[in-house]
Amino acid sequence: MENKRPELALKETSVFVAITELHNYFRDLQSYYKIAEGELFDELESVNNTEEAEVIKAKLKEVRLKVDYFHVINNAISIADTVIHTEAMIDEFHQK
Repeated sequence: MENKRPELALKETSVFVAITELHNYFRDLQSYYKIAEGELFDELESVNNTEEAEVIKAKLKEVRLKVDYFHVINNAISIADTVIHTEAMIDEFHQK
C-alpha cells in the first residue's frame, strides 16, 4: 500500500488561507448571534404580553445555544489558525 501525502481539496486555496477564512467566518457568526441575543433580550424587556414573552424566550434560548456552539467552533479554529502559522507548519506546507 502506497503512503501518499494528502492534498487539500481546495486546489486554488492554501491551507493557511482556508483556515484563516474559516476563523474569520466563525468569529463573525459568533458576533452575529451575540448581537441577535442582545436584541432579543431588549425586546423581552419591553414586551408586556406573556405569550409574546414566551415566544421571545424560546427564540432567545435557541440563539444562546448557537452562541455557545459558535464560541466553541471559533475557539477551535482560532487554535488551528495559530498553530498553522507557526514556523514548523509554514515549513511543512511550503515544502514541495
